[in-house]
Amino acid sequence: MCTYRTPLFALITIWFVGLLNVSPSLAQSPVSPAAAAQDLNAANSAVADQTGIKTYITQPVDKAAYILGQGDRLSIVVFGAEDVPDRPVDLRADGDIMAPIVGRVNAGGLSVRDLESLLTQKYRRFFKDPEVTVTVVEYRSQPVTIVGSVNTPGVIQLRRPTRLMEVISQAGGLRPDAGDRVLISRKPITGNSSDHTDQQNFATEEIDLRKIIEGQDSSLNILVRSNDLITVPKAKMVYVVGDIGKPGGYVLDGHSRSISVLQAIALAGGVNRTAAKSQTRILQAGENTAHRTETVIDLKKILANKAPDVELHADDILFVPNSAAKTASLRAMEAAVNIGTGIAIWK
Repeated sequence: MCTYRTPLFALITIWFVGLLNVSPSLAQSPVSPAAAAQDLNAANSAVADQTGIKTYITQPVDKAAYILGQGDRLSIVVFGAEDVPDRPVDLRADGDIMAPIVGRVNAGGLSVRDLESLLTQKYRRFFKDPEVTVTVVEYRSQPVTIVGSVNTPGVIQLRRPTRLMEVISQAGGLRPDAGDRVLISRKPITGNSSDHTDQQNFATEEIDLRKIIEGQDSSLNILVRSNDLITVPKAKMVYVVGDIGKPGGYVLDGHSRSISVLQAIALAGGVNRTAAKSQTRILQAGENTAHRTETVIDLKKILANKAPDVELHADDILFVPNSAAKTASLRAMEAAVNIGTGIAIWK
């Protein structure tokens, strides 16, 4: 029986290599800015979905308060009245429906509950103590458009009184690059509703999503109205690239318009050993984003607290170059360690 004697440094190396295999994040390769931004915000997005959206979509709402409009298809059931056929009726452009037996009834602008009360009175002419139930079988009259940084932008038909966070949830939730504010464009409620498509009459309201999600002000989770336009703008970002742990784009926190270089480096996983820190550059976009101004900073002195930190603003790029000499030396050392480990294990 053979016994292998392995030097202590080889055992340590084997343990370290195994640790890398077990923990892929320690040996992660550079990712694209979009992927890095997604990794950075995935956890926050999940928390937002769990603590914000799911909380508010479970708020009790009164389905009977749905306001009927043109195109809605209804089912009218009169319990105990076999002479009343249970077939769908459509709400016409003039706001009328043709209810079984009672005939024409103006239902436009009424809630489901109000229409039930109205029909109950009309059916009393034919039945004793009728019980009338109105159900919307197809919703066609209350479109809401949601665009921007949501997963499935498009048109959503409201089926009942619906709050902002529920509409965002129905649109697939927020994308990782979503900002923390939402714009809602809607026509003010007036006595004249002749042209609800006139964009000049629309007013825009800004909603702070963070206050809703963090439970600071639930009143901002407003009821959405028919023909609202909901826009979720992209968040402001800075980009950190070069010889660092996790190159990519990083969302500016909250309403901040800037982030320091040290904060950006921390978010990006720190600089690598092969980085040329004294040659770090900041590329800033001007009015013409095709041409950027370049500023050289000494990251080595900033890290050593020998130079003041520098602010990065939206769309700035922080570039940490690679030192070729350091890279060559590190690769030679790694090769020597690998060769030594192989000899120690197999001799």
